[in-house]
Formats: sequence, structure tokens, C-alpha cells
Amino acid sequence: MTTLKELTHSNHELAEAHPFTKLLLTGNIPENVYADFLYNQQAIYYSLEAVAKRKGLLNGLDGLERSEQIGNDFDNLPKSKTTLYPSTLKYINYITNRNLSDNQILAHLYVRHMGDLYGGQMIKRVVPGTTTMYDFSNRSELISALRQKLDVNMAAEANECFAFAIELFTELADEHNIQ
Repeated sequence: MTTLKELTHSNHELAEAHPFTKLLLTGNIPENVYADFLYNQQAIYYSLEAVAKRKGLLNGLDGLERSEQIGNDFDNLPKSKTTLYPSTLKYINYITNRNLSDNQILAHLYVRHMGDLYGGQMIKRVVPGTTTMYDFSNRSELISALRQKLDVNMAAEANECFAFAIELFTELADEHNIQ
């Protein structure tokens, strides 16, 4: 049986191979670039989590929300020029104004939050500042609880979420001359 992970694998690989992601994982990302990333992530997560909460999709996923932790991590970095990129604004509009189904919203939670639950564990060791965004007191339980809400029919929307993430990585790379 094909899994959601398999159906999103190629876009997951594209995101991981992106020059921005590679810089993020090197341990050499400048504080101002990471701050710019976090600023956009907070807006993205806040919007996604607000819609998910309103729909009751975070029930049984206590501790999954990240927007407050992202804000705390951002606040602990030196302030520099940050901007909401066009892809962030487009994503916020997409999440809040498209009347997405519960499964579509869950697909976005899958891409973003599973990324934090898994890959975030590597990222937190190499990025500057505090890394509460990637700290989960109940990581194993959250992974299990979120997995139970997933289904292969979410693949198209999960791939849409990956496309938004890759678009933001490209804008960050262009802005900060990341090759």
C-alpha cells in the first residue's frame, strides 16, 4: 500500500535539496537570515494553527502548536531587517480564505509539523539562538496522534504545501544571495 510519505517524497527531496535548506543544516546560517526565516514561519504557522484550531483539528494534538515558540525564538535573535515575502502572504491568503477541508488543513499540519517533529531535531542543533520551535515534551505521542489523522488522499494538498515552502526558500535564497 502506498503511503502519504511516499506520495510526497519527491517534493520532500526538493525541499531538502534547496540551497536555503542546505545552508540551514550546515550550522553556518547567519542570524539575520535565520531571523528572516523565523519571521515568515511565525506568520505561516500562526495562520495555519488558527484555522486548524477553529476547525477542532488540534484536539488530541496538545503541544503541536509552534507559532508561539517560533515567536520566542525570533525575539531572542538580534533584530535586523525582516520582511514577509510574497509566498508567505500568498500562503496566508490560501490557508485563511480558500475554505479548505479538514483533510486539506491536516495535510498542511503534516508537512510543516512533522517536519519539525523529525527534521527539526537536526536543525535545532545547528541554528543560532534559542530553538524552542523544535522542542516537544511529548514528541513520540504527537507523531503517533498526527499519523492517525492522516490519509493518502491528502497527498495533493501536502504537495501544495511543499510547493509553498519551496517558494519561500527560493525567496529567502534570492534575498540573501544563497547559492
